[in-house]
Amino acid sequence: MHRAFRTTLSSSLVACAALAASATLASNEGVVNVMPNIIKENEDNNVKKKWDYNWDRMDSNVQTSTTRVIHLVRHGQFNQKGKDDSKHSLTALGKKQASLAGKRLRDIIPQGTIPKRIVSSTMTRAEETAQIIRDEYFKEVETIEKSDLLREGGPTRPEPDTWTPYGGPSEAEYWKDGARIEAGFRWLFHRPKPAKVKKVLNEEEKTTTTTTAEKNDETKRNKTKNKGGDTAAAAAAIVVPGSPLPSAQEETHEIVICHGNVIRYSILRLLQLPPEAWLRFSLYNGSLTRVEIRSDGLCSVRCVSDAGFMKPEEISFN
Repeated sequence: MHRAFRTTLSSSLVACAALAASATLASNEGVVNVMPNIIKENEDNNVKKKWDYNWDRMDSNVQTSTTRVIHLVRHGQFNQKGKDDSKHSLTALGKKQASLAGKRLRDIIPQGTIPKRIVSSTMTRAEETAQIIRDEYFKEVETIEKSDLLREGGPTRPEPDTWTPYGGPSEAEYWKDGARIEAGFRWLFHRPKPAKVKKVLNEEEKTTTTTTAEKNDETKRNKTKNKGGDTAAAAAAIVVPGSPLPSAQEETHEIVICHGNVIRYSILRLLQLPPEAWLRFSLYNGSLTRVEIRSDGLCSVRCVSDAGFMKPEEISFN
């Protein structure tokens, strides 16, 4: 009886092993057979598009070592029960979030660096957030620049459209707001503009009393002399797009306070990704999003909706 049991058990194990091997082989063959189709499908769905270095249409070969750093701040939590925008003021938590965002910005912007500007949407919740940030941490910035282009709205119909079932914008509202938000993107996001060089006359040029013929000769000599220097400077300034910039880079910092939809849309546009994907991710109130724009047209998003400087109970979405 014992020997028969062992024989039966052994046979069963062999059968199971054979069955498992057959299943594995069949599975592997299936994977092998289907892999070419998967690869081809991925290639078809992900058509390779080269980066457009001239995305802002500045079209300049003369570049600088300056990088624009733009800190995008979503406004703090606000009172949603108000009938119109004038009643959508910050809640106590929203004011706290604005203060925390300002402190975080003061900590991460290099010491001694004054932001080039603070820009705000003209909606109440954004204006109040910007005012707290400026008054508490950046008093050296005299004024807050405001723009209607940065007001909240529907930038484009999202894909998938999970907003319409909950009362999202109409087609007419998308048409109106989308054009405005796109205009705001083009106004705010662009490469650093090269500094304009002004020629300063020396005292000899100012006081010279030479004859007209002598002036013409001197002008020709100066042009010949300057031509070589200008050519060398221009050659040094021309950078092949995508190449490493000089090690001694200058950063300019700007603070922009606006809204979740505007920020999400702008990030995707800046990265040359499908803008209709803007509703696939969310931003916390008072969170920071940092983008960097180089003079050669390359862009980087260093962080999105950073709220790590807040306590869990201080974090909110609306």
